[in-house]
Formats: sequence, C-alpha cells, structure tokens
Amino acid sequence: MSDPKWRQFMEFGALFAKTVDLDADEYSHKIAVAERLRRTRETFLGRDPEWFEALRRDISSSGLMNQYFMMRLVDLGRTKPGELWRVIALLWEGDLDTRDIDDFTLALRPYNPEQFSVGGIIGFASLLLMGRDPYNFPPYRAQAAKKFLKLVGWDDRGASGDPARRYELLLEALDEIVRLAPEHGIKVRDRLDAQGLMWTVLNVDPTEEWSIPDNQAFRAWRGDKIETVNNGLSGALPLETPARRIISAGLRGEPSPLDGRTYTWTSEAAKDLARRSTNTDVGPGSFMAKLERQLDGAARETVLLAAELVYLQVLPLENVTAGTKIARVEKVLSWVPEANVELPEDLREGLQAKGAFNGGVGFNIQVADHVGWLSRFVEHVTEQPESLIDKALEDPWAFIALTHSVPKDWPTIRYSIEFLAWPDTLQPVVSRDHRIKIRNAFAGIIGGPTGDTEIEIAKDLLNIRKAQQGDSEEFIEWYDEPYLSEWQPSSGDAGRRAWLVRQNQGGIAMVDSWLGQDFVSLRAQHLGSPAQGSNFDQIQAAVNAGYQHIDYAERKVRAQEFYRFLTQMTVDDFVLTAFESDLYLGVITGEAEYADDETSGLRRQVAWRREPIANDDLPAPMPRLLEEQGSVVDLTDGLSIITAWFEAEPVLSGTEPVPAPLPQATVVPQLREATTDLATKLHVQRDDVQEVIRLLQTRQQIVFYGPPGTGKTYLAGKIARFLAGEEHGDHVKTVQFHPSYAYEDFFEGYRPAKSDGANVGFSLEPGPLRRIAAEASLDGNRDKPYFLIIDEMNRGNLAKIFGELYFLLEYRDQGINLQYNPQQTFVLPPNLFIIGTMNTSDRSIALVDAAIRRRFAFVELHPQEGMISGMLERFLEATGKPALRAELLNALNSEIEATNRDFMIGPSYFMKPHAETDQGLAEIWKYELLPLLEEQYFGRLSREKIREKFGLETIRRRARLDIGPTDSAPDSSVLEFGDEAIV
Repeated sequence: MSDPKWRQFMEFGALFAKTVDLDADEYSHKIAVAERLRRTRETFLGRDPEWFEALRRDISSSGLMNQYFMMRLVDLGRTKPGELWRVIALLWEGDLDTRDIDDFTLALRPYNPEQFSVGGIIGFASLLLMGRDPYNFPPYRAQAAKKFLKLVGWDDRGASGDPARRYELLLEALDEIVRLAPEHGIKVRDRLDAQGLMWTVLNVDPTEEWSIPDNQAFRAWRGDKIETVNNGLSGALPLETPARRIISAGLRGEPSPLDGRTYTWTSEAAKDLARRSTNTDVGPGSFMAKLERQLDGAARETVLLAAELVYLQVLPLENVTAGTKIARVEKVLSWVPEANVELPEDLREGLQAKGAFNGGVGFNIQVADHVGWLSRFVEHVTEQPESLIDKALEDPWAFIALTHSVPKDWPTIRYSIEFLAWPDTLQPVVSRDHRIKIRNAFAGIIGGPTGDTEIEIAKDLLNIRKAQQGDSEEFIEWYDEPYLSEWQPSSGDAGRRAWLVRQNQGGIAMVDSWLGQDFVSLRAQHLGSPAQGSNFDQIQAAVNAGYQHIDYAERKVRAQEFYRFLTQMTVDDFVLTAFESDLYLGVITGEAEYADDETSGLRRQVAWRREPIANDDLPAPMPRLLEEQGSVVDLTDGLSIITAWFEAEPVLSGTEPVPAPLPQATVVPQLREATTDLATKLHVQRDDVQEVIRLLQTRQQIVFYGPPGTGKTYLAGKIARFLAGEEHGDHVKTVQFHPSYAYEDFFEGYRPAKSDGANVGFSLEPGPLRRIAAEASLDGNRDKPYFLIIDEMNRGNLAKIFGELYFLLEYRDQGINLQYNPQQTFVLPPNLFIIGTMNTSDRSIALVDAAIRRRFAFVELHPQEGMISGMLERFLEATGKPALRAELLNALNSEIEATNRDFMIGPSYFMKPHAETDQGLAEIWKYELLPLLEEQYFGRLSREKIREKFGLETIRRRARLDIGPTDSAPDSSVLEFGDEAIV
C-alpha cells in the first residue's frame, strides 16, 4: 500500500488490536444492540402501540446516539408517534437501500431543524439499518466519521455531501480497512469489526504496553492536547479547540466559525450588539428572554456575534450542564436571519466537555454584564493596529495588556477569556482576590512575589504552577486539596448564607448606587480598617475606638453588623435589599474592601438581579426575617425560599425551564389521624384521641392534667410517637420540670467548661428546647412533626423557666432576641409541638399562671369522666381478666368526696402486673395508695381514720365483693403492658 495516511492509521490500529479486546469492547455490544433493534422492528412492523417505547429503550441504552438528539426524538415520538412511524418506515419497510437515507433526512428534519442536524439524522438512520443487518451497516457518528476521513485523506470524496453519500463514504472506508487489515496482522471480519477498530483508534487512549515514542507519536497524529507552556494560540491548543477557533478567527478578522462566511468581529456588529444589550425597554424576563427581544430585527452578523459571545461566556463553566450550555447557544442561533445556522459538531463537543472552573451563582446572574464586556472587547480590538493584535496572538502577556485596556473592566469575564486564549499559561481563577491569595500563599517557592500588577500576578501564578508540577504533568487544581487549605484556610462556615442589607443607612438611600455600580455597602465612616476575617472582639475594639460618640449599646449593634459584613458574609452568599414595595436579590461576588466614600466606606461587589421581587404575601419565615432590626440581618433561615427565587428565572425563553426546587413548608405539618389500632392499644376511645390530635394541630401546645395514675405521661409519649412516626422516634424528647429547674436548664445558659488551655471557664450551652428546635428547623426536617414532652410541668417556676419564650408560645410566626444571646433572633419552629403534663394532686391547676393557661389547651384526664373513664374496664376486658380491680377503683373514688376530685385515683395503679394477686394488690394499697391519701387528707383526717375509710377491706365491702383471689395467674400480654408502665 502506497498511501502513507492509510498506512499510519493501520499501524496504530495494529497496536490497538494487540492491546485492546475489540470483541468485548465493541463488537459484542453492537451485535446485542442490533438484536434488540431487530425485535423492535418486528414490533414496529406489527403496528404494536408500544413500538416507540421499545425503540427508545434500545437506542438510549446503546450509547450510540447523541443524547441531545435523542431527547428531541423522544419528544417527537411521544407527541406524534404516527408521523414518526411513517418516517422510520422509509428505512424499516421494503428492501434495504442506503439511498433511502436522503428521503429519510428530508422527512425527519422539518420536525426540528435546530436540533435534528444532518449528522445526527444519519446516525439515527445507521442504527435503524444496523437493526436489519449489523455486519454491513454499522453505526455512524458524524464527528468521528469526519475526523477519521480527514486522518486517512478521504475527506474530499463526499464527506460533506448528501446524507446518503456521507454514510456510503464511511462504508467504503470501512471496506478499505477490511482489505488492508491482513497486511497489518489485524483480524477484521466485516464492516462492523472495521467500525469498532476505527472508533477505538479515534477515542481510546494507548495502554501502558505502548512504548513512549509510539504513545507520543500516536497522540500527535490524532491531535490530542499536549501540555506546553508559553506557546501562542497556534500551539497551545489543538486545531479543533472551540475557544481558539472563535477567538483566533475574531482577532484575525476571519469569518465566524459558526457559519464559515459571516464576518462578526467588526466594529459595527459590536457597537450594534452593545447598543441593543443596554436597551432596558424590552420588558422583564430572563437574560435570554430579554436578549431575544433586544436582538429582534438585528443584522445577521450581530446575532451571530451574540451567539459567539454567549458561547465563550458559558464554555468554561463546570457548574452549568452541557444541556444548558448547548440550549443557550442554539437558542441564539435560532434567531439568525436569512438562513438557519447549525452549531458545528466540534463546537458542540466543546460545550459537552467538562468545564475548567466553577463560576458560582455569580457567573449565571452576570451573563448580561459579561456579554456586555465581551462586546466592548470586540469593539476595542477592531480599533487596534494589526501589529498589536499579532503580538497578542503570540504573547500571553500582550494578550493580558489588550484585555486590560478594554473600557469598563469586568474582571471575572476578563480572566475567563484570558484563560480560554492561553490555557497553558494562564490560570482558570476568575476572582482577583483568589488570585492574590493563591500567589501570596505559594510565593515562597519562587522567591517571593514580583509585584501586584495583573501581568506580574499572572506570571507569578505561572511560575508557582511550574514549580509545583516539577517534572510531573499533573494538573494543579487550586480549589482542591492539598492546595485549597494552604491559601484559603477554613472559616468554619457551614455553607451558603443569605443576608438582608438595608439600603437606607443614616438617612441616605443607596439602592440606585448599589444597582447601578453592582455593590453593597455599609457607611463605616468611623470604623477604621479592621481586616476581613477579623474576629468579633477585634471588630468590637475598632468600633469602640471609632464610635465613642454613640451609646455603648449601639456600639455593640454596630460591631455585630460589621462582623457579619466583614467575616461571616462570603462570596456566593445571597444578599437582598428592600426598596419601597420591592426586594432586590443579588449574589456576593467579591471580598470586603474599603472605599474612600463617606456614604459607602465598606463594600462588597454584588451581581444584582435587576428584576425586583414583590414584597407582599411572602412565604414564611420571610416576613418575620425582614422585620428584624439592624442594617445587616441574617436571612439564612429563609435560604430555601431565596434559592428558589434565584433559580426560578428560566435559562431560556420559549423552552420549558427546569423547575426550581420548592422550599420546604414552614407551616404546621398536617398530623395523621388517630387509628382504631392506636385507640385499642391505649384502651381509650378513638374519638377522644382524635380530639387531642385536632387540638395539637390547631394549638400546637397542650397540657394533660389530672390526678395521679391517669397515664398523662404515658399517653403523651404514645400519642407523640404515633404522630412522629415509629421510624422517627428521635423526634420526640422528654424533659421533667422540678422546683430547681430554670431557664438556663431548659433553653440555654452558661456552663463550666474547659478551654483550649485546660483552664475552666464558662460556655453558652443549649438546653433541650433549643436543641430540639434547632433540629426541627433544619432543611429536610421542616415538614416533619417534632414533639417536646414536659413532664410534671406545674412543679417548676414556669415564669422563671420560660422567660421571654412566653412570647413565642403565643406568636409562633415571630422571633425574639434572647436573654443570653441578644444579637440573635430565635423562633419556635411551627413543626415543634409541646405536650405538658400536670398532676393536680401535687398543685391545683387553678394556681397555674394565667399566661400559661392562655398559651396551652388544657385536656383533663380524670378517672370518672372523659378519655380515661372506663380505661381500666377496657384493659381488663382486652386482657381477659375479671372486673374486680375496676370495681375496687370505682368504689375507692366514690368514697373520695366530689369536692376532692383532684385526689381521686387513676387506673394505672391497677394495671401493673403484680396487681393481679391478693398480695400484690395489698402491697399497692399499703405502700402506694394509702400514703398518697394520707398526704392529701393531711390535717383533715387522722391516719387511723384514713385507713378505716379507705382501707382495702373497707373498699372491698363497699364494692360488695367477697375476699378471695383477685385474678388468675398473669399472662404474657399483661406483663408486656405492665412493662410499658403507665405512670
């Protein structure tokens, strides 16, 4: 064979054939796909209504079709299956003929000219043909076929011709592989084998078995990216690199890579795009919706330039999906007048590749500003002499000088475009603060920083990277360990937060300046300059020094606000400000910095969203949060709502946006209804339990009160665990009040604690209410009920224990500043329910604080009426025991005068296992009931009189029962119930 290009391909193919199992990786898989397609074709020809779903599954699982083409095909198949059936029939009915691909393309493409590219349609057609004869009609991938034909020198034989000709040319090339294979010792049985070899050579990396020279020669021949440093655009990137194609063509004044004929980087097109982009009279909407209206009626070159700039803005982002990137660019291309423009395959693949850096939410919200800077960049370069452009193409430092001279600088997009132009020299770090921090953290390994100009910082970063890499080709990722913690030590922050910064400060309205210049600020005219990241004590000291003219209480408030702005607020946090009846939402994009401006001395850069949010009928907890005092308010409790506002803006107009995640409900969760099974286990009536649940649903706070032994704590725990769900037993907490219990025990207070130096000090520690409230407030828990059971509630000094929390028991939708933490606002979450218990024999319910009465619903549990009445009878009947104990209880309570109803005895004393025998019953009477009655009748009846009146023998006689065995021997069910101990 004399053709050197074919010889080179076959030699590399022979190396792969020795090191890769082509049967396992290619051949067998495609035969299996073809067999599934064959069965689906039979379903198709039989007019089975499930034919399309079968075809969808076959193709989706094959991995042989572009996923974006597949998405549009699925839309068509599910909305117009009959029409798609007629198109597919062109290839699946009648004789097999590749020339039918032309008719197939003409029939399918009109359904979606933007998404159904010719190459994609040929690929779909090849799969349909493979289902009929896989050995002669292997799959076709447009980009792979194009690259393969170029490598072997056959790209001039019809690679861009009619659809059928493109596929036939691939088949001819595969036949050539079959013919040449024996000469190179390669076993190739048919075209399918040849296609597998072709795909492997184009897409698989050499194994370790290859020699280094063979590996390097192969990668150079295939066009793989080879790491180099200080090369110009012509050497730093492969020929097909998307960013290089667009930037290089633009700078050299060549036609746009998008259509190959239109000159887009012209002064006229850039000025027209800039003028249109600043037109704010196009109504509200997303960036893409407004851009579409701004470009209405624009010339072809203006729209194509907009598509190029949108492409460059989104290309390097790894936090934007490939689907979104492609959809955004293709949407702009759909507006091009005169003729449709398809996104070239190599540019499409660039958008599908992994990005270079995470732009954060700021890059998404700043798209309009970025495109505006890119427009100015294009206009600027068209005004520069050719010699300067040539130098920028050859020297990265000249390129930086060129971008830095663009009017109205926007650093983030400037750093991005510099990296895209010189990826082997410049770093994918688009925050100036981060660039300086990285440089300063590692400058020691290059002998120290050389300066603080943009070029000096960029050169330092390059030299640091080279020193870190050494002889290794490992890519240095500054945002991963072990590098990240070296230049950005952890601040201990838990993640993104949200803030309200009031725009009217000291009587000066700042909203116009903030939105117009993209920043947020505090006046800070007397603050001095404490560094970002300073601790609270350092900031308080600066405030005390600079604000001696104001009251000490106000100085504490100012210090808290400055601390939040300087230290707690971070890049990518959300920020809101209110103006009249609207809220404006933005994203923090810069570190804190000082400015020589009396009205805004302390600033952070912000990417503001220009469309306001109506400040009415806001979901909870936003109304409460917005009412909190101070110039800087922590809104993180409403983060899920603010995130939904941010994500609600669709990326594209005219397409279905991905739904934004709805914030979790911050309302009272709907409690489940009582079940008959629950009532049976508790030995109460279902309606009585359901009434308690309804009270919890409407009041959220109830108290069970009644005499001893009525099962108050037991019922509270069982009902709470039923409502929380057995799988969420940890959502129920119990605490018991007593005379020495205080606010510091219940909510929060200072406790002795060892400091880092092993010295004993005091730390603010949360109590049970604060802990369960914090857990219930977590994102992911807000729709689940939590329960706090307060046992023996009336034994504590309630006013002392609850303190300012009395307010929150009545006003759940509001917050209050805390006794030991006045800078923080606390809220009782609506999904936290409180069930208290009170023993009326211990302290009469009539003596309970009226404030508590107003905040709780009181449910009486009394042995002679309501939910507890008849409980012992139901228990004995359920366990198959005689009614003796119930009759004894009734006789005893009848003997206790009605005026002493709080002294009456509950059924739980008689539901214990040892109450089933004479001895056990006598012991309960002697050691539990009589001592209780002696205490209750103290000063009114003597001990002898009490035993005469309430003794077991007396009560037996009153119950008109003979003395004898109380019950039969206990069985397991009784013991089990007794172990659960109603107390």
